[in-house]
Amino acid sequence: MTTQSQREHFWDALRAFLMLLGIPYHVALSYQPGQDFIVHSGEGVRGFSELAEGLHLFRMPAFFVVAGYFAMLLLARREPMAWLRGRFVRLGLPFLTCIVTLVPAMNLVCELSNLPAQEALRSWRENSLTSGGYWVRHLWFIVVLLYLSSATALLARRVPRLRSGFLPHAIDSWAARHFVLTLGGLGLLVGLWEAFALEAFYRIGLATMVPQQILRLDETIIYLPWFTLGCVLGRARSFRERTMRVSLPVVLVAIAGTALWLAVHKEVTPMTERFIGTIAALATTLVLIAVARTLLDRPIVLVRRLTDASFVIYLFHLPLIALFVWLAQPLPVPPLAKAMAIMALSFGASYAIWLGIGRMRAMSLLFEGLTVPRRAPLAT
Repeated sequence: MTTQSQREHFWDALRAFLMLLGIPYHVALSYQPGQDFIVHSGEGVRGFSELAEGLHLFRMPAFFVVAGYFAMLLLARREPMAWLRGRFVRLGLPFLTCIVTLVPAMNLVCELSNLPAQEALRSWRENSLTSGGYWVRHLWFIVVLLYLSSATALLARRVPRLRSGFLPHAIDSWAARHFVLTLGGLGLLVGLWEAFALEAFYRIGLATMVPQQILRLDETIIYLPWFTLGCVLGRARSFRERTMRVSLPVVLVAIAGTALWLAVHKEVTPMTERFIGTIAALATTLVLIAVARTLLDRPIVLVRRLTDASFVIYLFHLPLIALFVWLAQPLPVPPLAKAMAIMALSFGASYAIWLGIGRMRAMSLLFEGLTVPRRAPLAT
């Protein structure tokens, strides 16, 4: 078991980094040439479509790998149902708070960026009453994370050895010794799952408001294998240690796979696109883990602050981006300058909001799910 003195700081840092990447990702979506995001900028920046696509390819797969690893780490310390209750407070309460405060306000701003005031208000009211996805927006990952956390806790309760057991040594050591071969097999399995399972979801007609927009079952299908991979890393000591060392073949696969996906993903069938994307995302995720271990596996005050702030920053960043993009519409400034300024402003304002929330116990509970003062050490 990892004690506080043995804490692997880089996992926290990597999770925060992946959440903070939401800022450039959503700004890039807002200023992609010839395409509209939920907020209308009316202009574009060359290369931003590719930037958004490249970030989207690996960001959430890597996030769910880290989430699965943390699930196994914390289940080794806590009783499953107690841990799950903590998850619902830590994630569920901010989710509910945001869908009745931040998300409606953001949606209204987005409508105002597209339509005159009266039409915008009418569209906002209509969509609020009829569109499930309109309420969830960028918070969908919380829904999926609570599904996966619930399933993991129930399984750990039913099979207690999952909380502290490890993969058989023979399997673990073989996977570590044959690292590239193991990754090839994992990539094949996950790639086939992404290619066929999601296609089945669409073909049987589940891409409708309740299963897709509200329950987010398609996203659950997509990220289940990534979360599972993170759980396996938490129970495979030798293989995990091997993933934490930079591998040149994996780096090359990450670069080549991403380049190939960016080149062909709009030209090939959806199943082929998902398969290629999975291979690229898996390799990139492992590169990120290895780089984070190399650079960030020590206490760094600034990194710790950003780690603590990252969840609130994520909650607030998209509403702020939408607001700034709307306000920037009439400004006679090059779109690239607008985009860079909005990235900085969204980060700075979100961080300032986090600081303010920490001063009010009720706000900290509502937006962070914290039931104790923030200064106390928390395993999240």
